[in-house]
Amino acid sequence: MSKKVVGEDGRTYKVKKPFYKRVWFWILAVIVVLIIGGSLGSKSNSNTTDNSNKSTSAKTDNSGKITRSQFDSIKIGDLMNNAQGGDTLDSLKKKFGKPQSTSSDTTNGLKTDVVTWTNVAGGFGANVIVSFTDNHAYDKNLTGYKLSRKQNIKLSDFESFNNGMKYSDFTAKWGQPDYYNESLINGSTTIIAGYTSGVKGGLGANFNVTFTNGALSGKTQSDMK
Repeated sequence: MSKKVVGEDGRTYKVKKPFYKRVWFWILAVIVVLIIGGSLGSKSNSNTTDNSNKSTSAKTDNSGKITRSQFDSIKIGDLMNNAQGGDTLDSLKKKFGKPQSTSSDTTNGLKTDVVTWTNVAGGFGANVIVSFTDNHAYDKNLTGYKLSRKQNIKLSDFESFNNGMKYSDFTAKWGQPDYYNESLINGSTTIIAGYTSGVKGGLGANFNVTFTNGALSGKTQSDMK
């Protein structure tokens, strides 16, 4: 209800309420606040979602796991030449992160270090083991790697492995090994490839094939059928 006052001229006048005391003003103010709040909340949620997606993407792209191709890329040098040309321990630490364990040994005055990484993209129990001398790699191992092999390798297949077969041809036919060891000593490269997945036979059936300078030079099997 409007307030009435009497002016100097003796007349009665109605005094209007200030606009900020009117009901319509506060209704409008509440609506404006809700609109602004909703807009800011939407923007905040959008930013949160974007940041969340970026975080997830970064985590996926930088899992810290050593891949098979990264293991294959490790360079080794000749042990009898202080492994010169092989990757250094420091370079692999920068690439793969801090190793799980390190051990050292000295034989006939030759000091060697064996370093193990367990952050391997090959399933639980997979390890990358690299041996160093004079801070350079001369031997590398991949153990416990889990593969889903399409081939079913039988004893008759194993018996058909002939000396002289190239490693590249062997893996092209039978797939990558579950276990891999490569060393370079006195100018000779030796690869021992172990197969446990897709091997027909009893529980734990497996076989190893040895390659000298890239050619098959020996083989052993256990409980294959």
